[in-house]
Amino acid sequence: MHAHSIVNDLAWILFAATVAALALHPFRIPLLIGYIVAGFLVGPHLGLWPALVELENVQELSELGVIFLLFYIGLEFDFGRLRRLIGPAFTALSLQTLLMLFLGMEASRLIGLSTMDGWFLGGLFSISSSMVSVKLIRERGLIHTPHASLTIGVLVLEDILAILLLVLLAGMAAEGSMNVQAIARSILFIAIFTVLVFLIGKLGAFRLTRFLVARGTTELVTMASLGLIFLVGLLAYKFNFSWALGGFLAGAILSRSQLAERIEQLTEPLRDMFSALFFVTVGMLIDPGALLTYAPIILALSFVIIVGKFASCWLGFFLAGRYPSEATRAALIKSQIGEFSFVIVSIGATYGATSSELQSIVSGVAFITILTTPTLIQNENRVLSWGKRFSPKAIKEFCAFYGQWVGTVSLSISRSAFLGLAKKPVSLLCIHFLIITGIIIAAALISQRLSPPEFLPMTQNLFQQAVFLLSVLASLPFLVDTMRNLNVLVWLFSEAAMSRPSFKQFSDGAYRSALNGLILLLLLFVYGTVFLLVAANYFPTGSVFVAFLAITGIVGWIFWKKLIHLHHQWETAIVNSMKNEAEERISQKISNSLKAIESREPWQVNVEPITLSRDSKWTGKQVMEIDLRSHSGAIIAGIERNGYELVSIDPDTHLYPSDKIFVLGEPEQIERAKGFLNLQGSDAESLTEPFIFTREVVPPRCSWDGMRIQDTQIRSRFRVTIVGIQKGEKRIIGPSPQVVLDEGDLILVMGSQENIENFKAVLRGDREDAGSLA
Repeated sequence: MHAHSIVNDLAWILFAATVAALALHPFRIPLLIGYIVAGFLVGPHLGLWPALVELENVQELSELGVIFLLFYIGLEFDFGRLRRLIGPAFTALSLQTLLMLFLGMEASRLIGLSTMDGWFLGGLFSISSSMVSVKLIRERGLIHTPHASLTIGVLVLEDILAILLLVLLAGMAAEGSMNVQAIARSILFIAIFTVLVFLIGKLGAFRLTRFLVARGTTELVTMASLGLIFLVGLLAYKFNFSWALGGFLAGAILSRSQLAERIEQLTEPLRDMFSALFFVTVGMLIDPGALLTYAPIILALSFVIIVGKFASCWLGFFLAGRYPSEATRAALIKSQIGEFSFVIVSIGATYGATSSELQSIVSGVAFITILTTPTLIQNENRVLSWGKRFSPKAIKEFCAFYGQWVGTVSLSISRSAFLGLAKKPVSLLCIHFLIITGIIIAAALISQRLSPPEFLPMTQNLFQQAVFLLSVLASLPFLVDTMRNLNVLVWLFSEAAMSRPSFKQFSDGAYRSALNGLILLLLLFVYGTVFLLVAANYFPTGSVFVAFLAITGIVGWIFWKKLIHLHHQWETAIVNSMKNEAEERISQKISNSLKAIESREPWQVNVEPITLSRDSKWTGKQVMEIDLRSHSGAIIAGIERNGYELVSIDPDTHLYPSDKIFVLGEPEQIERAKGFLNLQGSDAESLTEPFIFTREVVPPRCSWDGMRIQDTQIRSRFRVTIVGIQKGEKRIIGPSPQVVLDEGDLILVMGSQENIENFKAVLRGDREDAGSLA
C-alpha cells in the first residue's frame, strides 16, 4: 500500500485531532483551535520531519464536514423563522458584500496586486465560515437564541452568495470580464432548484419518516438519512451547485419531522468527525514561511476583515430594526473567513488569473480570523459594555428613537389589511412561477440531452416536441392557479381604488368591470413579460409554439375545474404533510412520556383528551388545586392550548377554557376524571362572564417595558391574566410573575369581555389614563 494512502492520512489526522481534543478540553479552549494546530503539525509545511499526510488526499474528504454541518442547519430549519429573519439577514449580507468587495479592490491596489486579485479578494472576504460560526454557536448552546438565529440566517444566504460568486469569478478568470447574464441565470436556477427539491422532498419525506418510525431500525434510519443527504447533494452537484447546498436542503426536507431529533443524534458523530477533519485541513494549509514573509499584510487584512465584517453586519441588523445588543452578538460570530475562501482562491489559481502570493495571504488571514473569533465571542459582554460606555448620548438616543420608529412602522405594516390579504396570492404567484419555469427548463434539457427510446418510432425533433407538450400539460394546474391568484389581486387593487368616497359612484356596474379588466391586463402583461424574459430561450419557435399555446388554452378551458381540483389536491398534500409532521411530533413527545410512566407503573394505562368546558368550576385553577389524582386516580399527561402543546406540566400550571387535557389512567379512572373536570360550580363559584383571549403587542414607549409582570399590577388593575408571551422566536406559556415584559413582545391575555376591552383601551392609548403608559 502506498505510504500516503487515504486510510493512512485519515488515521494520522484523526489521531492528531483526538490528541488535540483531549489536551484542550480541561482548559475549555475551543476545540477548533486544537484541530488547526494539529493540522499544522502533521501538514507538509512545518519541515521538522517528513510530511505525514498528503494534503490532496484529504481536501475533498474535508468537504464532508461542510455538508454535514449544513445538513444540521437544515434540520433546525424553520420556514416561518427564516421568513421573519430574511429582512435583517439580507440587509446585513448586502452591506457586508458591498464593503468587502470595495475593501478587496482597495487592498489589492495598496499591496501591489492586480485588479483580478482584487475581485477575488473581495469575493472571498464576503463569505464567513459556516463551519466556525455554527460550531461555536453549538458549543456555547446558543442555537435557539435570537442573535444566533440572525447569524444562521445570514450564513444560509451566504452559501447561496458563494455559489453566485463562484460563477462570477470563474467567468471573469476564464474570459477576463464580468458575465452578468450568467449570474442572473444562476440566481434563477438556484431558486428553481431549491423550491422544486424542497416541495417534492417534503411530499416524500412524510411517508418515508412514517415508514421508518413503524419499521426502521437504527441502522435503517441512519442509512436512509445518509442516502438522502448524498442524493440531494449529488443532484446539486450535477446542476453545478455546491454539495453544501444539497446538504442544507436534505436537512430542510427532514426538518420538523417526527424523526428529526433522532436523525440529529445518529448523524452527530459523523458531523463531529468530518468537522474535525475540515479544521485539521485548514491547519495543514498554513505555511509558516509565508506567514512570516507576509506578516504585516496578513495582520492588516485580518484587522480590516474583523472590523469591516462586524461593522457592516451590525449596521445591517440595526437598520432592519434589531436591538443594538442583539446585532452586536450576531455580528461578532461572523468576523472570519473560511471554507469557501479556499475554494474561491483555488479557482483563480486553476485559471492562472491570480498571483501566487494570494494563496499564502488568504491562508494566513483565515488562520488569524478563525483563531480570534472564539475570543471575540467569549468577550462579547465586554464589547457591549465598552460600546455603551463610549457611545455619545446623542447616538444612544438616536438608536432608541430609530428602534421605536422601526417597531411602529413594522406594526403598522403588519396591521395593513391590504398587505395581509395580498401576501398569500403574491407568494403563490412566485412559487408557481418558479415551478412552471423549472418544468419548462427541465423539459428543454431532457429533450436536448436524451434521444427517443428505441421502441418509439419518432425523430429527435418530434421527441423534443412531445417532451415539451408533456411539460405544458404538467404545468397546467399551476397555470390555472396562477390565473386564480391574479384574479384575487385584481379584486384587492380594485377594492383599494374604489374604497375612496370620491369613487363610490363607480364601485358597481360597467365602470367596475372595466377597471377590473384593465388591472388584469396590466398584471398579465407584467407577469407574462417576466416569464418570457426568463423562459423564452427554452420554448420552441414558429408555428409549433403557436400550436402549443392553442392546445394550452383549449385544454385549460375544457378542464378548468378538474385542473383546479388537481392543484388543490397537490397543495393540500404539501400542507397536510407538514401539518401531520407537527402533529406526530407532538404525539411522539406525549407517547415518550407515557412510555416512561409505563416503565415506572407496569399496569395497562390509556390516555384520552378531555376538553375543559367554559362553565367548569376548575377554569382558572392550578393543577395542584384540582388534585385530579386523589379524586379520580388519573393524572394529567399533557395540555394542548390554542394549538400549542404543554408536555411538561407543573403543579402551578393553570387550566383555561377549551384546554384539551390529556388524561392518563385506567378506563375507570379516566371516566371519573371526565366527570370531575367538567363539574360546574355553584352560582357563587361559577363565572358570571365567559373568558375570552386576545393577543396584543407591548407598544413603543410603554411604561411596562422592562418591568416584571408582577410589578405592572395588570392583574389587580384590570382583572385579566397574561397566559402567554412570545419574545421573538421564544414562546412562554403560563409565564411566571418574574418574567420581564419588553417592547415588541406579543402577549396572550385572558379575561372577561369587559375587562379585556378596558385593558386594550389603556394599552392602546384610547383612554385618558393612557398617558401613564407613555
